[in-house]
Formats: sequence, structure tokens, C-alpha cells
Amino acid sequence: MGYSSARASSERPFYAVYADAYDLLITDPVEPWVDTVHDRLEGAGRSPASVLDAGCGTGRHAAGLIAKGHRVDLVDASADLLSLAAKRCPSARTRLADLCGMESSFAYDAVTCRGVLNDMLTDQERVSA
Repeated sequence: MGYSSARASSERPFYAVYADAYDLLITDPVEPWVDTVHDRLEGAGRSPASVLDAGCGTGRHAAGLIAKGHRVDLVDASADLLSLAAKRCPSARTRLADLCGMESSFAYDAVTCRGVLNDMLTDQERVSA
């Protein structure tokens, strides 16, 4: 992982050592966000949609979209969080990747990226992502 943010995300205790506690600490309800994304996809004629969850964390939001019938691929720089997301969303493809330099051969109807840019350390990394 070439960018400093991806290295930090893969090493930060909150995303690595305490990954199992993440969902106990981050408890905001996902339903309002999931409902909004689903409604927008449906309104655009993209339901069910193919969605890339860029920086999926533990997969809470992805699971909500999957429950609404969407196909979601999971990407994160933290192997620990990605592992939890894969368990929560067994139908999803997973990829450990640095969002700043990631390339994909898949086409998506939508890309979601919730809260991830807060962890980008530089403006260049935010632009790259």
C-alpha cells in the first residue's frame, strides 16, 4: 500500500487491534443512509445496483444495501476490518486495497465512500481517492 493513509489505516489500533470492537464504538444507525442510497439508486433506474463500498469498514452499510437487493463489493485498507465485513456480507467480493491507487476492471452503478475521506492524511490522497 503506497500511500501513507492506507498504511496508517492498516496499522491503526482502532482498525486493527480493536477491529472487533469497532461496531460497539460506532453505533450510529445505518438505516437512514442505506434508505437514502437505495432510494437514489432506485430513482436513477439502478435497482438492483452493482455497488463498490470503498472503505467498507466492518460492512455495516454494505449489509444494509445487500438486504435491499444490491450486489456490493467490499474494499478496505484494513485487513482486520475487511475480514469482519466479509463475514457480515458473505455474498460480497472483497479486496484489500489502497483507495488512492486502486484500479478496477469492474464497472459499478455506484461507489459509496462513507467516512473514509476523514482518514486521508493529505489533500493529494483525498484527490487520488
